[in-house]
Amino acid sequence: MLLTSRHPGLILSRDLTALGLDDAELRRACRRGELVGVRRGAYVESALWRRLGVDERYRLTVVAAAAACRTRVVVSHLSAAVLHGLPLVGAPPPVVHVLVAPPGGSRREHGFVKHARSDYDLPGLPQIDGVLVTPVETTLVDVCLTESFLRAVVMTDHALRIGAVTLEQLAQEFASRDTARGATRVRAVLQFASPLSAGPLESVSRVGFRLLGLPDPVLQHPLFDATGRRVAIVDNWWPHAGAVGESDGRIKYTDPAVMNGRTVEQVVIDEKHREDEIRSLPEVQGFARWGWSTALDTRRLGEVLARAGVSPESKARKRASSIETGASGGPFPPDSPADGGPAAGERTRRERPGGTSRASGRVAR
Repeated sequence: MLLTSRHPGLILSRDLTALGLDDAELRRACRRGELVGVRRGAYVESALWRRLGVDERYRLTVVAAAAACRTRVVVSHLSAAVLHGLPLVGAPPPVVHVLVAPPGGSRREHGFVKHARSDYDLPGLPQIDGVLVTPVETTLVDVCLTESFLRAVVMTDHALRIGAVTLEQLAQEFASRDTARGATRVRAVLQFASPLSAGPLESVSRVGFRLLGLPDPVLQHPLFDATGRRVAIVDNWWPHAGAVGESDGRIKYTDPAVMNGRTVEQVVIDEKHREDEIRSLPEVQGFARWGWSTALDTRRLGEVLARAGVSPESKARKRASSIETGASGGPFPPDSPADGGPAAGERTRRERPGGTSRASGRVAR
């Protein structure tokens, strides 16, 4: 079967047509179960599709949708974030976000959310898997404007941690749009995001702390014994309570790079020994450990932390936290369109008097 080198893993019917071949064979292969139709005119081998997880399937769907288009599109928003390798918390969307030429207007059709913007045809846009994507800083600001606070924080934390972007670049990117709409949403993420969150689970947990009205912990805090030996670097440290919080995902027990040649049993034993050492330190009065199911349930997370001695701050602080993050921990305050729709100010983005536009700086990856 002909696989295109421009779009790894994909078979495009138009590539076969260009070679004078009959794309009806692709449809017959689908009926035989050899291929899966990812999008109209784009296929993938069934064996590969079965091996992919939910997020990987969405990534391939995004590439397929853009590659199968006969007109120029630029993958954007949450779809671009996934192509950039930013972690996605929650189910992938049922649509693919792209930028299109302004005359057609922003619209939702044929499985796309089409954002009409003036930066649709900027030169030098990065390519990933053969399709054009918005730069990282543009992508993250769009995510802040159209996705939940939780998703925006998880992705921004990750980008900061790997050095793909800086807070200053994100602030400059939003300022270049010459609009105040959505400023509250972007500012909330930029004030909260941190490169010290070591993974999506820690980012989700931090949002949970804020929603619970808990004090913000010190991240990646080193603890030492009486001899000055460093015992551990803990995920979260609440000095006023002498409490340690550790968020443990399955990666610690399944990723060969993290396990470093150890068996699962040895990893568990090492973690227990580490925890015992931490608990033995005089400044440690409480210890909490949780995984994904607890982090995603703020009530359970609050109970776990309360047992470790971490309690909410004043009601005034709690109210302020809820306003900053979005009262339910979901969407931001309603100063811009609902999730999935065109971002605030898209029709005038970077438009200058006289119809000129200003391109943002590009972050190399």
